[in-house]
Amino acid sequence: MSEKKSVNNTETKEKRPSAIEIQYQISKRMEKVKHKIAVISGKGGVGKTTIAVNIAYGLRKIGKTVGLCDVDITGPMVPKMLHLEDKHPPIDQSSEKIFPVEGPLGLKVLSMAFFLKNPDDAVIWRGPMKMSFTRQMLSDFEWGELDYLIFDLPPGTGDEILDILQLIPEVKIIIVSTPQEVSVLDARKTIGMTRTMKRDFLGLIENMSGFICPHCGLETSIFGQGGARKAAGELGVPFLGGVPFELATREGGDTGIPVINNETTEGSKIFSRIVAKIQEELENEKLVKKDDSN
Repeated sequence: MSEKKSVNNTETKEKRPSAIEIQYQISKRMEKVKHKIAVISGKGGVGKTTIAVNIAYGLRKIGKTVGLCDVDITGPMVPKMLHLEDKHPPIDQSSEKIFPVEGPLGLKVLSMAFFLKNPDDAVIWRGPMKMSFTRQMLSDFEWGELDYLIFDLPPGTGDEILDILQLIPEVKIIIVSTPQEVSVLDARKTIGMTRTMKRDFLGLIENMSGFICPHCGLETSIFGQGGARKAAGELGVPFLGGVPFELATREGGDTGIPVINNETTEGSKIFSRIVAKIQEELENEKLVKKDDSN
């Protein structure tokens, strides 16, 4: 019995691709993606997924081909925010290729939530299993040619973040923080980690920048004022914008219709400006590189 078990283990190991093969497969897939953006935060609960979803949706609205990869393995919320809870990644039976789920406006979406039998199921995995699944999301799925691939990462500086930054060295970083001092402190640490790994910043976004009363329109600084903007200036990181704490933003997340789609809201206007800044920064950067090579 033990011999049979040993043989089976050997066969399983032989079938598994090596780390070099996985990295090669990831590199080949990522070659088809023009711009990769990782949305990260030092602290949980700052609205990072809301930011990632609205940026991805906003880029798609202006005609870009966009993928959204939910790398928050134990807390995947992207499908909920796009009303894709009952979807599953399609498989081409003839080629056995597996594809991301098609979301609103043709967004390509991938998340651990698509593989859970019950939405209430908890993902109880240690680091190695989370890292393995993260790599599968990049190497095994047919993302195809994209203008942008947005990664929604879990808070902190754990395995998933390190994996994405190491596997995709050209990825650009967006940091999300609230104005609150404890959130800004964690954002500073995340910026330090990113600089240690020599990755490029797109900028910092201050979420919940102020609460806008739905009745009178008065803005109140519930979580403080300008903390993230100030930190961005002190650390030399571009400030992309401050997104207000608005009822429409919460409603958009709950109903699966991102607030950027509701053009009457302040949040939509600010997200649209942030998307325009991202497009200008990355696509102009590419033009400059082309000019330099001539």
